Order: sequence, then C-alpha cells, then structure tokens
Amino acid sequence: TPRSGGRAARARAGDRPWIQVDAAAPESLPSTGASTPNFESELKGSETAPKRKSRLPGAMFACRRSLKVLGVTLIALVLLVGLFNFPARLIDSKALKPHLMTVLFLTGLVLVVLEDHVGVNKAAIMLMVSASMWTFLAVGFHPRTTEKGHEELTHHLNKGLLDVGAIILFLLPAMGVVESIDHFDGFAVVTHAISKATQGRKDLLMPILGVLCFFMSAVIDNLTATIVCLKLLRHAVGEDKHLRHTIGGLVVIAANAGGAWSPVGDVTTTMLWLANKITVGNT
Repeated sequence: TPRSGGRAARARAGDRPWIQVDAAAPESLPSTGASTPNFESELKGSETAPKRKSRLPGAMFACRRSLKVLGVTLIALVLLVGLFNFPARLIDSKALKPHLMTVLFLTGLVLVVLEDHVGVNKAAIMLMVSASMWTFLAVGFHPRTTEKGHEELTHHLNKGLLDVGAIILFLLPAMGVVESIDHFDGFAVVTHAISKATQGRKDLLMPILGVLCFFMSAVIDNLTATIVCLKLLRHAVGEDKHLRHTIGGLVVIAANAGGAWSPVGDVTTTMLWLANKITVGNT
C-alpha cells in the first residue's frame, strides 16, 4: 500500500541520513538549465515539410507533347496547302518541293519510331503522311488545267498503285497460307524441336531462329520466311514482348541477308541475275 511503502522508504532513509526520500512526491530529474530536444516535433516537422519534386518527368511529358503537336501540325498544314492549292509559289517551286516532301517523310518516320512515347498510332501517322504527300504532289501537276499534268499524275498514280498492290497481293496469300498451317498445328513439330534444343534457355533462340530464317529465305521469299519465323518466335517466346522484338529484328536482317545470298530467295536478286547485273564470280 502507499502508506507501508512510505514507512519503508523512511526506514531506509534513517539508515542513511544523507538521503532524503519523499514518498509522496514523485521523483524528478535535476534541472540543468538546458532544454531537452523534442525529437517528436522535429520528426513531425520534417514529415510535413514540402519535398522537392523532380522536374524531369514534367519536362519529358512536355517534350513528347510538343513533338506530337508539331509533327501532326506540319502534316496537317501540308495537307491543307495541297487541298486549297495555296500558296502557288510553294506548290510550283521545283527547288522547295523535294525538300518539303523529305521533311514531311522524316517527320512521319520519327513519329512512327516514337509511337510509344508520342501516343499516336503509327498507322494513323502513315495514313496522314501519305495523304499529305500525294495531295501535295498531285496539285503540283495541275491536272485540272493542263492535259500534260493530268497524264503525268495518272502515270504516277498507276505506278504507285501497281507497286503497293503487288506487295499487298503477295502478302495476303502468304499470310493466309501461314495462318492456315498454324491453325492445323503445322508448326508444332518445329516449335517442339526448338524448345527441346534451347532447353528453356532463351538466349539460344536468337542464333537458332536467325540461322533458320537465313537458309529458309534463300529457298523461299524473304517476306514468307519472315512471317514463318515470326510465327515460330511467338510460339517459342510467348508474351515476352521485349525479347520478341529483339529477336524479330534479327529475323528480318537474316531474311534479307539470306535472300540476297541466293538468287532463288529474293525477287530483286532474281531480276538482277536475269539482267546480268551480278554473276557467280562477283558474288
């Protein structure tokens, strides 16, 4: 009890008279005159203090937004110049027209490369660029006023449509055949052989698919070999987008190298061989 505790304290103090104990009053620390630092208040103050934010994300966002706005604005301006046929000096200038077309194409190419950062779909960018370039090129021939300009524009349109149509008509059957083979698990044997050869090591996929695409493109066309190897790559890698993009770039390089190595695998090389532009000794 408090009373018995007080008597015991006084009894101990009687044995040692130089110690004075007051059981009723709480013990207090001697005051030295120096104030004890309040760590809790300092910690609270440091937490509430405003933190300095990095300006790098804001600068990157502003740079991406500026690039997007400038690129799309340039493409739209060229399209409007072609549609309204104004100013005529810019349209009829033979010195400025090639430079403007080059700048327009490079702008579209940069926007396509930076698609993930700019946030504009590359298909939309290339459609805008192609529409602007063709419109600007078409009004330069003045097909409404001169017969010669109409004939030249028709010639260029036929040539462009022929080249694009030939590629599309080749790609559609090739992709259809590859998709049909994949639908009936035609690549299962090759995929199983690649998986068994790599044994889970993804670093072996690059040389295996590169060599396979190189020799395959020497026998079949480059585009078909690329489509087949990319389909095999998708089955072997799965959802690893970064690795798929890396190996896919090598597959394209290997397909072009293999097609140029053999006169059978590349249409352009076949044409060069038939025209006696290249020979066995020179290659």
